[in-house]
Order: sequence, then C-alpha cells, then structure tokens
Amino acid sequence: MLGTFVVLYLFLGGCGAAALFVTAVWSLLFHRTETRTFQQSRAFWDLAGKLYLASFGLLALSAFCLLLDLGSPHRFFLLFLRPTASLLSAGSFVLLAALLASGCLAAVHALGWPAPSWARKGLEALCAVLATVLMVYTGLYLAWMEAVPLWSNGALPALFALSSLSSGMAAVLLAAPFVRDWALLSGWIGGLHRAHLVVLGLEFLALVVFLALAAINPFAGPGLAQLVSPDGQAPWFFAGFVLGGIIVPFAAETLRPFTGRVAPVAASEVLCLFGGLILRFCLVLAGSHWLG
Repeated sequence: MLGTFVVLYLFLGGCGAAALFVTAVWSLLFHRTETRTFQQSRAFWDLAGKLYLASFGLLALSAFCLLLDLGSPHRFFLLFLRPTASLLSAGSFVLLAALLASGCLAAVHALGWPAPSWARKGLEALCAVLATVLMVYTGLYLAWMEAVPLWSNGALPALFALSSLSSGMAAVLLAAPFVRDWALLSGWIGGLHRAHLVVLGLEFLALVVFLALAAINPFAGPGLAQLVSPDGQAPWFFAGFVLGGIIVPFAAETLRPFTGRVAPVAASEVLCLFGGLILRFCLVLAGSHWLG
C-alpha cells in the first residue's frame, strides 16, 4: 500500500522538521539571554548555520522521496498547481514553506546574507510553527487511513511526533561537537540532553497508549499480531525501535550526568535515529500485511 519511498519521506520529513524546530527554538531562547558572551554567540551562530543547512537537506531529501514515489515530476507539481482538500496536499505546502524558510536561515548564517534581527526572529518563529505541523502531520498521514485499523489509532500522531522530535534532537546533539568552540555552549547542550530524556520518556508512554488502543480494537488485531509476532515485525520492532530507539538512549541520557560527559555518546544517538526509521517501517509493513 505504501512504498519504501513514502516511509523514507515520513521519517526524513519528521526528523528534518524536528531538527529545524529544535534549532529555531534554541536560537530564539539563546538570543534572549543577556549573559551570553561574544565567543558563545559566535559559536552558536556557526552551529545554527550548520543545523539549518542540515534541516534543509533532510527536508529536501524527504521531498525527493515523495517525488520518487509519485513516479513522475509533473505529478509532483500538480500537488501545488491543482491542490486538493487532502492531507498529502496540505503536507506538501507546509513542507515547501519549511524548505523555503529553513533555506533562507541557512543562507543568512552560512553566506552572511544581511537580515535585520526582527526578520531572522520572525523566520525562526515561522520555522518552529511549520516544523510542529510537519511532525504531527507524519502521524496524521497514516492515522487518517481508516481502512487500516492498526494505523487508525488516536495515539499514532503523538507517537510519530515524539519519535520525530527525539530523532531531531539526536541529530542536533550529534552535530554539535563538530562545530568550533562547541564546548562554550555546554550549558545549552546539557539542557538539550535533559529535554531529550523527557521526550524519550513521553515517546515510551505514547507507544504504550498506542499498543493499548490497538489491543482493545478488534479490527486492529491482525495488524497488531503481525507487529508483535516473532514471525512478523517483532524482532525489528522490539530490538530496533523499543530497545535501540528508546531504552538505550534513555539509559544513556539518564547516566550522562553521573559520567560527566558533555558530548553525546554517538552510538546511542545513532540508535535513536535508526529506531525512528525502524518504527515507521514496522508499522507500515504490519498494516500493509493485514491488507494482504
């Protein structure tokens, strides 16, 4: 029913949107801090430029995956030339707007485009709103399909949004140490680690609610059985997503204050990203298998 490119579109779009959200909110908060030093401002400006560029790249890749799934470039343009009252059409417009806004911010930072402070802050606020819509949209895209009972689950948009946010935070934390003078931002990075811990906990709760709602829905039984069956997606779902995407990163974030590490443990952040991708593949395969 849904191909590989759609799954990649949902993951890359969610992760790119989350990275954009984290960067925009971080920038808005950072520039309201009166105690920041010139060196910290320079380090953050360099980091924000790279993060906006990475967010733009992830969103562009998601759009490219959508284009490949549609099969013909002219069908992609029809999404904008002949919009319909559908989630796909609305999501495409939001994705295009996020691409334009993140691209402008990347150019402001990387190319030194002149932009007044109010314009940059306005773009960042717009990016935060667009990114939030995109993160929720990736779950609504599946939840709206009532023909697949496993996907038609009220907790799915929250699960996908939190999974996207967790993946976006992991991507930002992975990128931070590769920026010059990143250690000057250690206090902010530490705060992001704590926020990531909270998001991982909420993601696990959303997963529990999703499974509970699927379990009490008799029509979702076949899809749920495929998802948790050893002969189905269970090995990937539990090992790749639950363990690798939530439990291991949660444990790493919990132990981080006791180890004295500021930089991320790359393995746990990579597992977090991999787990987000696995979640989407497993849910799509389980739902598609039920359709036969």
